[in-house]
Amino acid sequence: MKAGFLLIGPWDARLQELGAHIATDLNQAWHWIQDSTYDVVALSVTLILGKKFPEFYEEVKRAHPATQFIAVVPADFSANQLALLHEEFTFLRVMESFQDPDLETHLFSALEEANQRKQDENLALLIREQTAQLKRLQIELEERVQKRTKFLTEARRKLFLTNSRIEGFKRALMAVHEASSVVEIEQLLNDSLAATVQTSWIRLFFHPQDELFAKQVQTQLSFTQFQVPLFRQHEKVGSIFFLRAPDHPFSKDESDFLTRVAEAVALALDRIQKLKESESMKEQWEATFNSMSDPVVLIDTNYDIIQSNKALNERLSENKEETSRKCFKVLYNREEPCPGCQRGSNFRVQSRSSARTFEVYSQSLVLDSEKPPVFVNLYHDVTQQLKMERQILESAKMAELGTIGSSIAHELNNPLGGILSFTQLIKMDMDPKHPLYPDVVEMEAGVQRCKEIVQNLLGFTRDPNADREGAVSLKEVCLRSLKIVELQTKSQGIEVKLHFPADDIVIRGHLNMLAQALKNILQISIDRVTDRIRHNKNFKALMDIEILMTEAGPEILIHDNGSPEKSTSMPLGLGLSVASQILRDHDAKLEILPDKTAGNGVKISFTPTHTP
Repeated sequence: MKAGFLLIGPWDARLQELGAHIATDLNQAWHWIQDSTYDVVALSVTLILGKKFPEFYEEVKRAHPATQFIAVVPADFSANQLALLHEEFTFLRVMESFQDPDLETHLFSALEEANQRKQDENLALLIREQTAQLKRLQIELEERVQKRTKFLTEARRKLFLTNSRIEGFKRALMAVHEASSVVEIEQLLNDSLAATVQTSWIRLFFHPQDELFAKQVQTQLSFTQFQVPLFRQHEKVGSIFFLRAPDHPFSKDESDFLTRVAEAVALALDRIQKLKESESMKEQWEATFNSMSDPVVLIDTNYDIIQSNKALNERLSENKEETSRKCFKVLYNREEPCPGCQRGSNFRVQSRSSARTFEVYSQSLVLDSEKPPVFVNLYHDVTQQLKMERQILESAKMAELGTIGSSIAHELNNPLGGILSFTQLIKMDMDPKHPLYPDVVEMEAGVQRCKEIVQNLLGFTRDPNADREGAVSLKEVCLRSLKIVELQTKSQGIEVKLHFPADDIVIRGHLNMLAQALKNILQISIDRVTDRIRHNKNFKALMDIEILMTEAGPEILIHDNGSPEKSTSMPLGLGLSVASQILRDHDAKLEILPDKTAGNGVKISFTPTHTP
């Protein structure tokens, strides 16, 4: 149903004579526009401000874009808000009331505007149809021109194809010779041949994977393939596959072209294989070079470091501020070559900063006959080795001294026994009131003292394993060890304090072996104290020995006020190593207890299971 006007609201019923439909509200009007089209719609601003109007407006414009809207707006309505509504919904006329005297004029003006809009739309439609017709004619003309130039285009295409294949072959040769891996060869060939022979996929496989891939392409993949074998010194090493769409087979010219490309690929594979072998040998050499724990450097005639292994690089990373590359500066912090440096032969050098000694194994190496030789130097730290050699030498001297002491002790033991006997006989026959009686008593005490020293010396030099394991008094162990070092303590003026419990503490073990272990530990304390006396003549040296019973078991504590820095090298001493082993055999634990305030400490802990 078609009507010219749709009036919504309290309009005069006489307007129906003009062909207008009058709806009481927006809901009724919504039902009418589903079946009818209207050129003019008039309604109050109250309905326009309602929630349903935007959707109503869109539906009317969708069905009939030329429809014009007239709004009834009171005189006191906000002009700004009316402008916003007009911008959003576009009103052709605005009236102040439903009884406007110019109502019919407004309605027919709107109807004329709607008809004018429809005429404009029809004209635009006609223009579009004419334009489409012209385009069809243009297409037909272009098709005719294209058909007439087909022969010329084909000739040009063949010429271009020939030139492009030549250029593609050139790019392919450059690509395979620039590649450094099989994957890179595939990628570069794909990029260079895609436009020349329209390949969609290029793959390289070594034998026998190439045959398996060929079967897979034939049975599972929908590609047209061209397989070219690759040879290395007349031996097949694999194949290269050129693949493209199944409806596009390779022509003879294309096959000949791709065969020449495959020959270049075979040469590139041979080059890559040799390059990998060289890189593998280089990696093996670098791994061997860096696996050395000692620094190894390659230096030139100016003492500049050309290359170094990981051991030296770690040292350089610790000192990032070092910019010099001179070997004597980097390794030993010297400003000039090391004294005694003999490049090309072995020599020994001592670090000035760390007081360490290095054995340098140097070998000259000629890399280029036209250039001066370079030198490969290996720096081996022999500080501990030299120290151990000196300790072994001292131990050998002590062992020899023990042998001599044992012989002397045996020789002295018999005369001392006789002297003691005669002294005791004189004492028995002499009246205690005699003036010489105190001297005889003192002589007897001196002979007893000499006899005890000889007995202790014999006990220390005797084979430690000769005595049987049994109950051993820790007090006796300490006293026997002190008797051996007593001469040193007295000569150096070292005060020795003893702290022994009232009840003797007994363990199971070998008396001589324990005395030897404790003697080695006491000797280390004496060395520390002696070192401090040497630097300070007025220093009051002190050693403290304590035996105590704790909840964990018996313990021996030894303290001294010697040089603290000496404690850092104690675990490396030969004497301490021997003592540690003896104590471990007796289920005892040796602990070094450095104390900056109280001095140096050593604790020997015996397990309760080793006490009788």
